[in-house]
Amino acid sequence: MKSSQLLLTAAAVLGMTMSWAASAHNVLNSWEGKAGFSTPMTLSVNHGCHGSPVVGLRVQAPPGVTDAKASYDPNWTIEYKMRTLETPIEAHGREVTEVVDEIIWKDPIKAVPADGWYPFQFRFTIPDEPGKVIHVKNITVCEEGTDPYVDLPEVALDVSDPKFAEKAWAFMTATATPAPFLVVRTPDKAQYPWFWTPQQARGDQLTNQQSASAE
Repeated sequence: MKSSQLLLTAAAVLGMTMSWAASAHNVLNSWEGKAGFSTPMTLSVNHGCHGSPVVGLRVQAPPGVTDAKASYDPNWTIEYKMRTLETPIEAHGREVTEVVDEIIWKDPIKAVPADGWYPFQFRFTIPDEPGKVIHVKNITVCEEGTDPYVDLPEVALDVSDPKFAEKAWAFMTATATPAPFLVVRTPDKAQYPWFWTPQQARGDQLTNQQSASAE
């Protein structure tokens, strides 16, 4: 099966997965991200913990994510747990020795009702690894208890596998607390317009050569 056909099949099945999961799990607003892009995301917490209101959320930055930041939200106190890098990296023209390991929302002005939902917004810089599947572990914190959405598939999901969509569905439905995931895609242009070609700026279709390389 060509990669373009695989993508369409995966999109259809994963769309159903997310629609079903939205009523039961914590889910991301998108199941794919572009490699190397700084990407706004929303994690929807769709209910409390066995009838208990939501008073917090913890989101772990996946391996390879070296930049993470929560959106301003006046209802929450936001904290960051940092992680020291074994090998420093360069970002925005400076050396970086530690990165965000976890974003923590806590001490709300008003708790989220147990039967309500809340969109927690943040951004990740997606790893520059097209084809990689990354999981976003997160824990809902309630007045009484927690819901840890941290389960991973027994065998890592591989987007090049013709049965990827089937295996992704099986993973999402095999556990009550799966860690939501997204697929890293190859962008068709750089994130910022000063790196675009004239054709990309005009929104022209991919060239035949680009189309062939995507198959």
